[in-house]
This record gives sequence, C-alpha cells and structure tokens, in this order.
Amino acid sequence: MLHMATIQNSSSYSITSSSMTAVNTPFLVFLYRYGLGLIILLGFFGNLASTMPFSLAAVRATSTGCLFLVLAVLDTVFLLASTFDFVEVGLVQGPIFLNAYDVVCRLRSFLKGFASFCAAWILLIIAIDRWIRVRYSLMANKWCTHRNIALAILSSVTIATALHSHMLSPQLFGRFMPGVATSACGSWPFIQVIFGCLIPLSIMLLGSFDIYQNLQKNKSRIQPKFARQERLNRQMLIMMAVNVLTFFATTPPVNVRRIISAYQMSFASESNLQRIVNETGGLTVLLTMNHASTSSTSSTPSEQQRDRNPDYSSEIKTLYHFPHRNAS
Repeated sequence: MLHMATIQNSSSYSITSSSMTAVNTPFLVFLYRYGLGLIILLGFFGNLASTMPFSLAAVRATSTGCLFLVLAVLDTVFLLASTFDFVEVGLVQGPIFLNAYDVVCRLRSFLKGFASFCAAWILLIIAIDRWIRVRYSLMANKWCTHRNIALAILSSVTIATALHSHMLSPQLFGRFMPGVATSACGSWPFIQVIFGCLIPLSIMLLGSFDIYQNLQKNKSRIQPKFARQERLNRQMLIMMAVNVLTFFATTPPVNVRRIISAYQMSFASESNLQRIVNETGGLTVLLTMNHASTSSTSSTPSEQQRDRNPDYSSEIKTLYHFPHRNAS
C-alpha cells in the first residue's frame, strides 16, 4: 500500500513513475530488496516445514491441527502477495504488469488484507480451542469438532471477504490517493484496527493467561496417567503464546500507523508524503515478518516433541480425542 497507483493511461503513468522515483528512497529500496526478500524466502520455507507435522494423519484429524494448517496456508497467501512489493520496490523500482497493473494492484492489496484479517481470527480460534480443551476438557469432544471449526473458518473467510471487497473495486480503491487502500473510506482504518487487531489480540491474551493460570494451578495435582497429556498441553500453550506475542509485536504498530497515515495523506505536502510512505513501508516489512514467523514457530514444539518421543502421534491423538481430568 506504499505507492501503488491506478494507471488509466500513458500520461498518468508518467506522473506516477516520477512520483515513485521520488518516494522510494535508497533506504526503502534496500529494505525491500534484502530485508523483505529474505523474510519472504524464510517464510516460505517455514510455512512448508510447518505443514509437515500438521499434515500427519493423527494431527490432521484434530481441530487444532487443522487450524494450524489453515494458518500456514493464509500466511503463504500473504507472502505470495508480498512478492509483488519485493519485485516492484526492491528489484524493478517501477511498475510491473503494466497491461494489467490496475487489476493486479487491487488484487494484491485485497489478498494481503484478507490473509492478514483471517490469520488473526484463526489465531483467535486456536486460542479458544485450546482454552476449551484445558478449561472444560470434558466438553472438548462436543465443542471442538471439525464441523464447528469449519463453521468458524467459513465465518472468518466470509467476514474478511466482505470487509475487504472494496479493494477490488476501481470506484472505491484509492479514492483519496491512488492505490492507498487505507484511504479508501473514512472509517476503514478504524475497522481494520478494531476487527483485525484489537478484538482478536485482546481475547488471545486473556485466553493464554487463563490457560497458563489453569495449568499452574493444577500442576501439583497431576496424576501419572495424565502427565503426558499435561505436558502436551504446555507444549501447545508455548506454541500459542509465541504466536500471540509475535502478533502483538508486529501487527498493532502497523494498524496504528494506518489510522494516522489515512488522515495525514489528505493534508500532506509532497515532502511529508515521502516521509509517510517510507514509515509505512518499514512497518509493512514488519507485518510481513509476522506472517513469515507464525507458522514456523508453530511447527517447532511439535517437531521437537515428535523427535523425542516415537509415540508422539498416539499421544496427540489421545490428547485431542479423549477427555481427561477436568482441570478446572
């Protein structure tokens, strides 16, 4: 969303091209060429690695495993859309796909917004899933079913599509400034921050804290036959906590800046506009880091546990499918 312009004819392109040269500073080009390029590369490998443990039959049969698999797919979609920025700003330093630039630019912005929104809510669903399994373990088999998870995922996808559909419209996208999706409507930045960041983040933090308290409270009362299940619960808590902290460190700064930028752009001079674009560009790289690291950190505890214990698959199956002592 840095500099994308709606190209209608050759004259508008010449104006856009010159403004882009002025806006994209050497530091921004360096950041995108090496920083964003490395993040995308590592993110692709990380997402690929994360799909391996969550593609195991025993794990795929669980609601949590399916959610992490969907999360890896969404992160991959975001990284694929980010390659547009990497090539255009970091390598070519000018518009690409000139014959269909308008359409490609809108599609890229839609995919990034859609994937980021869905990923936040999938993380929230994972937190709720884990909270139910720890807090109300006897009811987990009734509530944490594939049907309920599918409905939750479908709801997230539907809402994300509806909220970001204006990015696909030539009449709405870049209304105040060509290609800047955050300026598409006056209330849009607040909608992004509230529904795509603050609500899921707040619930995730509360859920993670309650899970931790519950596990600590019952630590001394664990029966030997439930020790493995409790250990796996802690592994999943670590996995979820890392994802939540990564989300907290990368997403709120970007969303807050979006609100500020949307209103600054309406009154900014050319020099101020360059500063806004460069600041937004740096934070966009930070947001990409979130999608490159989330699935990678998700796979780590699972792989370590599997390496240490050959019965990992059976443990996972037991943990997710059979209720154990109510921890509350």
